[in-house]
Amino acid sequence: MEAISNITPRHSEDSLQDFIPQQQLSAGQILCIIGRMLVLCNETYGLSSCRLAYLASEIAAHVNWDKRIHLSNSILLSLLKSVGDYHFDSERVVNHSELTAKQIKERYMYTYSFLKNLTPLGEDAHAILFYDSKYNPEVAEKVAAMEYASIIFTAEKILELLEATNFAYTEMDFDKFGLSKYNPKYVEIFKSIDANREISKNLRLVEDSEGNVILPCIHELEKLYLTLKYNKDETDMLFKLMILILDFKSTVTVWHTIHTASYAVSLGKYAGCSETELNEIFTAGALHDLGKIGIPQSILEYPGKLRNWEYNVIKHHVDKTEDLIIDLIPRRIANMAIHHHEKLNGTGYPRNLSGLELTKEDQIVEIADILSALVDRRSYKEEFDSSRVIEILKEMAQKGELDEKLTMYIYDCFDRIHERRNFYSSLLVLPLGTVEIEFQEEMYLESGIE
Repeated sequence: MEAISNITPRHSEDSLQDFIPQQQLSAGQILCIIGRMLVLCNETYGLSSCRLAYLASEIAAHVNWDKRIHLSNSILLSLLKSVGDYHFDSERVVNHSELTAKQIKERYMYTYSFLKNLTPLGEDAHAILFYDSKYNPEVAEKVAAMEYASIIFTAEKILELLEATNFAYTEMDFDKFGLSKYNPKYVEIFKSIDANREISKNLRLVEDSEGNVILPCIHELEKLYLTLKYNKDETDMLFKLMILILDFKSTVTVWHTIHTASYAVSLGKYAGCSETELNEIFTAGALHDLGKIGIPQSILEYPGKLRNWEYNVIKHHVDKTEDLIIDLIPRRIANMAIHHHEKLNGTGYPRNLSGLELTKEDQIVEIADILSALVDRRSYKEEFDSSRVIEILKEMAQKGELDEKLTMYIYDCFDRIHERRNFYSSLLVLPLGTVEIEFQEEMYLESGIE
């Protein structure tokens, strides 16, 4: 590893204009992280999403579908079917039985717009709109979305049956739960594959010795995610979606994440990082705060100075980020993400690492994180101008918290680094505004207002 004190730029300033960073995760790795994020955001909704994705995938694996239907889409639809619940509730848990028909429709309409615009599903997102429709084989023959819908909502109804019977269902229970509304083929497949109750067993929630809720099927589900095939554009879209899921808790955190990844690339470029290192830094920057999905919204967006106990809660986001990524991605990239609050002099957290325990790339992500926090408007502060930002970074370098040579690039090239942030940020943005506009327009039309 190159010593930080010997860093010399290997790239001219003009080469910043030419470099396009590439994220370094596979679609399967991203889906694993998204699934874990959903559980961390809202355990009840998240575990329900994972159970549905597992059961739907088990049924789908035994179907001889035509070329219109893809296992990957049925899984993605299942995993993200409850996007509307996360959007409207976030940290609460609301059973659909407590909602009006209009409120339920609102959730599915929002989910449809979200999936159509922000995922590789495209028009197959229409499956969500068949949530209350009886299976019609003639329609399904022409509209693939109905076939997707049938398997997803059949699986969802079977899960309700399992819960209601404490996983000790009988043949008569299938008629009681209205499963005749759905494609009988999928019901029969479930009965067949669960003949020894192995599928049911994997869907049971159990507690470990420490009282933590465990869902046995998650391991099998993640193994399946890692086998799914997506092209580069679809994979990049899922990567952006992974970041955007933070919006279920905090829009500010979404932008901070995007800006940190973007600043890190520019700073890394000036610091002479190779193309491979820059791509890894870009990926780590996008990952570094994903654990904040597990921090209460009231703390993430508190409009003032946090009290000691609140600050201690938010510090745990690093541990949560580590839980999301550590066994999925290369350790080198994971370390860059989870070391972003460590300091050269050992005063950082959570491990009080120092000196040679921190790589050049670790420190670049750390400085990018600080730069974003200082420059951006936050719930507790306004934007700082360049002179104030540079003053703070100099103070931190003088205390031995940051490497002086790395921070020097910011002093010398602040305007250029900030300018490139905007360009690199554009590579990580999905049109959430389009989702909101389409949703509001659809609900306006539904209201019948002239």
